[in-house]
Amino acid sequence: MLLVTGATGFLGSTLVALSARRDRPVRALVRDAARAAAVLPEGVPTALGRLDDAGSLEAALNDVDGVLHLAGLVGGAPEAIRAANVDGTRALLAAMRRAGVRRLVHVSSSAAVMDASGLVGERSPGPPVLTDPYSRAKAEADALVLDAEGIDASIAVPVSIYGPSPAGPQSYNGLLRSLTRGEITEVVDAPIGWVLAEDCAEGVLLALDRGEPGRRYVLCGEVAPFGRVLNRAAELLDTPHRVRALPPGSELGPDASTFARRSEIYGRFPPVHVDDAGARALGFAPRGIEDGLALTCAWLKDL
Repeated sequence: MLLVTGATGFLGSTLVALSARRDRPVRALVRDAARAAAVLPEGVPTALGRLDDAGSLEAALNDVDGVLHLAGLVGGAPEAIRAANVDGTRALLAAMRRAGVRRLVHVSSSAAVMDASGLVGERSPGPPVLTDPYSRAKAEADALVLDAEGIDASIAVPVSIYGPSPAGPQSYNGLLRSLTRGEITEVVDAPIGWVLAEDCAEGVLLALDRGEPGRRYVLCGEVAPFGRVLNRAAELLDTPHRVRALPPGSELGPDASTFARRSEIYGRFPPVHVDDAGARALGFAPRGIEDGLALTCAWLKDL
């Protein structure tokens, strides 16, 4: 039995659904039973609990032989982001040690490992360059995991995630939906890594089954610039709206959305490039942008 934290989130619900289709036993740690019923497959066992509640973690870890840790917080106050990503991870590690559960795949983010050259690597040669609260918190959580005694931990490092999910059009899908409504007219044309949610979930399971403790595995489908991705999506979504792709280093207006703002942030650094040789060696074979956008846009049209 695997315990999945963050199970009702964008990637977590995708991972639980993939595991269910493969008849792989998982237990979902959830805070809201109603939300769990809405986004998780019927019959998946759940445990009501929180990372900051030691008693509920102890109960959730009963008869578990591995943990897939996806719970975290992207936005909000810096204190809340750190509490969710750092303190929550620390509490989970402590609970795993008490329960005698050793195997862990911790799901991090490319924002936690990208260095000053733009490299998102599995053995990154330089310190992380992104300093926003989320990136700093994820990097600190990674360090806790890698230093944890008595835990056999691998780290999955997704790039920017998009695509169909039981949780609905969250993450970068929200940027695509804003495009169809004409709410976004400009992005900075910075290249970043993109990965479909289902492919990312597959990569997490590969890291669990075939990955080595103490290793990072970068999960990326393709590196592509924001302008190309959004304007191709506009074609597939049959919307007349297009975005103007500003050169890297440009700034967006004050009303830019959260995920459009990410293009501005990445545009301040050298172009992203990826070293994902370790993940590919595990058998990770994700779809590229063209196939991924076709699948995603067909799904968005049906919502």
